[in-house]
Amino acid sequence: MMAAAIASYSIGVVAMAAQAPTRTTNDGVYTGEQAARGKAVFESKCTGCHEPSRFTGDPFYEAFNEKPMKEIWDIASGTMPEDNPGSLKQQEYGDILAYFLSLNEFKTGDAELQGNAAAMAAIKIEKKK
Repeated sequence: MMAAAIASYSIGVVAMAAQAPTRTTNDGVYTGEQAARGKAVFESKCTGCHEPSRFTGDPFYEAFNEKPMKEIWDIASGTMPEDNPGSLKQQEYGDILAYFLSLNEFKTGDAELQGNAAAMAAIKIEKKK
């Protein structure tokens, strides 16, 4: 029984370590072009229910600072749009999250933010330096 508990705990620790973010939002994890696409998708699919200001500054940081981007990814891709959850393409959700990063004035980078859970788990939201 004790050996099984230790083995289970060890597997859990290894799994958590594998999912630990390796970059932060301060590392330039999206492109400006991607954020522009995300803005267009947000304006066409999201503004009926959400104001962009909800995803900036204190409201954004209070909800997501120091957390993996996967947390906001799971909410967006799993529950939005409210009338048809999960109906956008995976990369459209990634583009919307890039738009949120641009709203918070995070620096851009050379590579796009990939629209998948694994990529989002590798990035920690960290208040802009």
